[in-house]
Amino acid sequence: EKLDFKVIYGVEAYLVDDTKSIVTNPDGQDFSGEFVVFDLETTGFSALVDKVIEIGAVKIKDGEIVDRFSTFVNPKVPISFRIENLTGISDQMVMSSGTIEDILPDFLKFCEGCVMVAHNAEFDMSFIINNAERLGISFSPTYIDTVLLSQFLIPALHNYKLDTLTKHLNVVLDNHHRAVDDAEATAHIFLKLIRMLADRDIYTLDKLNEEGTLDEESVKKLHQYHCIILAANEMGRINLYRLVSASHMQYFNRFPKIPKSLVNKYREGLIIGSACEAGELYRAILDGRPEEEIIRLVKFYDYLEIQPIGNNNFMIAKGMAKDEEQLRDWNRDILRLADELGKPCCATGDVH
Repeated sequence: EKLDFKVIYGVEAYLVDDTKSIVTNPDGQDFSGEFVVFDLETTGFSALVDKVIEIGAVKIKDGEIVDRFSTFVNPKVPISFRIENLTGISDQMVMSSGTIEDILPDFLKFCEGCVMVAHNAEFDMSFIINNAERLGISFSPTYIDTVLLSQFLIPALHNYKLDTLTKHLNVVLDNHHRAVDDAEATAHIFLKLIRMLADRDIYTLDKLNEEGTLDEESVKKLHQYHCIILAANEMGRINLYRLVSASHMQYFNRFPKIPKSLVNKYREGLIIGSACEAGELYRAILDGRPEEEIIRLVKFYDYLEIQPIGNNNFMIAKGMAKDEEQLRDWNRDILRLADELGKPCCATGDVH
């Protein structure tokens, strides 16, 4: 008591988001309608700094594939050796193609009136939404993530990569990491998943969101993000121990994971912080996720964190950020979100 500091009990946790909906922006649609199953190839993972190099899509109507859309996109920057190795797409292949400014309006016309479907949809949709916004095109689609849908319907799989699902469901995938082939394979997976939904009497997108909660095994397989959990009082300390116990005894899968739904259940007396660059908010900003998704993430936290750019300088070397100014811009984004949504913003040092 004589010392001039206070110990705050807490933990840097591995948080998983089991509260995310399978369908985003449902609007009363059912599974007899029209769907566009699509895939993008890109120069990297961030919709803010990376470019689209290929769009592939198939249209489904009444359970049948009725149309296709396939094109290269000229990114106006060189394609890295790593991406060329992964996708088989070279600078020469895209050079004579139109830019995203030319192609995106045609693609959105192809998708008009359809529910969009993608494997790990947040990634692909962030590129489409960001580019549409930049071009001044109003775009707020309904979309389905086949990763989350597969986790709900086939909880026993060891992972939900596209090639794992194609093998499990006997779907042909000839040229993995080429947009049109991945889109075609995803479409056949989606059609099989729709039949599995019918077996459960799920015929509408709204019903899917109501029913589509993940079981314990599926939650353990979700990707984990860093998160800070602090105890504000004695009740918080007890709830902190409950979460730590559950993360090791119930949800351990390479990491002791804590589901968001469990945090919400035992939230009394706890203060939840957004953590470092490995936190889901920082990653969502870095990846250029849609603004409404970022706002949804911010609302979960009691306070947001920013850190000295020296902590994140490794991102420049890895090509994840252009320069130090970009790192400062991401910090400014977090500060802006904190101000707009009435959250405290804390300067922290990633000290362990």
